[in-house]
Amino acid sequence: MFPRESLERIAAAVGEDAVEEHSALEVDGTAFAVTLRPADGEAVGRSLAALGACGLTALVRGGGNRLGIGNVPSREGVLLSTERLSGVDEFDPGEGVCHARAGTRLAAAQAIVCPHGWEFPLDAPGVTATVGGVLAAGAVGPRAQGHGRPRDLVLGLEVALASGERTHCGGRVVKNVTGYDLNKLYTGSFGSLGVIEGAWLRLRPRPERTAVFESSGSRLDGVGERGLAAARRATARAVATAVCVRGSERDVEFTVELAGDAASVERDAAWVEEHCDAQTAEPVAVDRMRELQLRSPDPSGLRFRIDALPSRLQLALEQLCERCESVLVYPGLGLLYADVPLARADDGAVDSAFRFAASTARAVGGGFVCESGPAWAKRGRDVFGDVSATLPLLEALKHRFDPGGILNPGRFAGGL
Repeated sequence: MFPRESLERIAAAVGEDAVEEHSALEVDGTAFAVTLRPADGEAVGRSLAALGACGLTALVRGGGNRLGIGNVPSREGVLLSTERLSGVDEFDPGEGVCHARAGTRLAAAQAIVCPHGWEFPLDAPGVTATVGGVLAAGAVGPRAQGHGRPRDLVLGLEVALASGERTHCGGRVVKNVTGYDLNKLYTGSFGSLGVIEGAWLRLRPRPERTAVFESSGSRLDGVGERGLAAARRATARAVATAVCVRGSERDVEFTVELAGDAASVERDAAWVEEHCDAQTAEPVAVDRMRELQLRSPDPSGLRFRIDALPSRLQLALEQLCERCESVLVYPGLGLLYADVPLARADDGAVDSAFRFAASTARAVGGGFVCESGPAWAKRGRDVFGDVSATLPLLEALKHRFDPGGILNPGRFAGGL
């Protein structure tokens, strides 16, 4: 229960209509019973300054799709929602850039730019996914194969720091490189360094033609190589392989989306049909892959995301299918999402699952993150794996940007 005087002080800073007391919402076992919904960037800054003055913390929330990613919160606090910071407030069809506020849903932004011949480039799964949340998590979807990763699409950011100070980096064009590296620093930092208020993004031209293909089978032989070869086609916009494991049986579903000028798509389509034994499919096939990525495993299981070198994708897939219930692969991105069941609900089983993820990641030249799991299984563990090599740098950044530990305390790598 928060002291009444603290809530009154915060309400005075951000406005009474922006402070809501409600039934407790649990995030990894920590209860949050107050939500702040600042209406603009200035109110975000005032909110953070007031929280710091009251000795309180904030768990920053976008669309809520990725609240399960991160370590267990180390302190109770309030939820700071960006949902009222919504809308595409600047759009230049001639330059192919737009400015979207943090709470803007991806679908809403797409609806604005699409009629003008552009595609909104962020493709993370989740119908409530927002610009700020996707950038904070560095979240990708299947079309990141063609669109690019979030950190490469951001031209500029406006960010509220934990002190309440508001700052910006980058700008609306690629040539404006002032603070460009700060864009990359904030993107993927899970709101631990600042609250994203809005972003300038580079749009993608809407393709002349698209084509989707899929195939299914039961064998893992050559799946990694086939996916990687398809991802290297010039018009490949999304390539994914989903494997469902049922005992000794494997259900393998392969999906490719091509996009570009008509001649190039036609050429690559002929290659896909010949070399991947794939048939024409509906666009919803890509949506199914996106849904599989977002889907949580059994409540008692763990979801790991593993990075792999392209040359070791097949090895990663074979190792994961020995123990996992399902595996989703984005070969062009070198990403695998694996659901590991827990044979029993105890720490020994969790330790074994984490060791399995770590050893697999090492074998394929990458790292891992536990993206989903019950709070009891995450408590006392770092879901970002072994970060000892980079921990001093992470600690220095956290101290520089958020010395009071106000933003998402405990949630980031190293328990920062």
